[in-house]
Amino acid sequence: MLSLHRYMLLYFLLLVIISSVRLTAQTKDYFAIIPPFQCRQNTNGTESHLELRDLQFVIFVYESAVVVYSESAFINQSENDVEQELALPSIGYNENGGNPEGRISNGILSMQLWVQGERVNPKFIKDGDEEWYTIQAKFQPHESRKVKALFWAETTLSDNDSLSESDTTVITKGGRGFLIDLAHAAVWKSTIQSIDITIVLKDGIFPSWETFSAGPPSYELKDSTLTWSMKYIKPSTNDNVLVKYESFDNSNSTTNTIAKLSTFIVKQAYGQLQYFISQMGKL
Repeated sequence: MLSLHRYMLLYFLLLVIISSVRLTAQTKDYFAIIPPFQCRQNTNGTESHLELRDLQFVIFVYESAVVVYSESAFINQSENDVEQELALPSIGYNENGGNPEGRISNGILSMQLWVQGERVNPKFIKDGDEEWYTIQAKFQPHESRKVKALFWAETTLSDNDSLSESDTTVITKGGRGFLIDLAHAAVWKSTIQSIDITIVLKDGIFPSWETFSAGPPSYELKDSTLTWSMKYIKPSTNDNVLVKYESFDNSNSTTNTIAKLSTFIVKQAYGQLQYFISQMGKL
């Protein structure tokens, strides 16, 4: 009888362990993850021959989306020609790799890319559960090239179809958030000399809201603009920028569906962001 009780106890403990594992595996949240350019095929963590010398993000934050401009200055530090795939992960990308508690990107959209000021069309690649935008860039020995990207991402934490063309399904109010994933920029050779991040809050979002939070706390705040400046670092997850906020009742908004939001961003917000960037050096 004692042995039976022991078996029943062991069976119960086994069920508890299995249940906890399943719960842990289901804790991943979908999130707006803003990536730097990455080396998609680098799976062993070795450094590239390219050095990412300077990295800049300028982001407009709306109630249900972020519009992102990034600028990456690369230099080939080797004595040989280098042809490098530069990749931006979109759907399915996990910020913590295989960590079951990591957040998965809900996708970046309407991608535009430039290399040395020349517009290039990215290749769209499906790699397992992940989707990537990629380009091939050639570098001569010690050559520097600047790569720019413009895209947007939903910040809603609910399960919305980011590709929906429906103008009838209203985006629900609730939690919003996005993460600038600086850690994955560490794959490039050496340290990054400068990382500059500018986040401009739009749609009446205020950093004084009780529901608003941003970190790491090393930012400067002026009006509704947050800025981070980092020098000579090999970024880690501790350097990732995380912003969270709550939406309000937007049932009457002109951007309250994915289709309306997408149209506004591509036709208006992209131009407004690019004009803002052109003025930054003149302020």
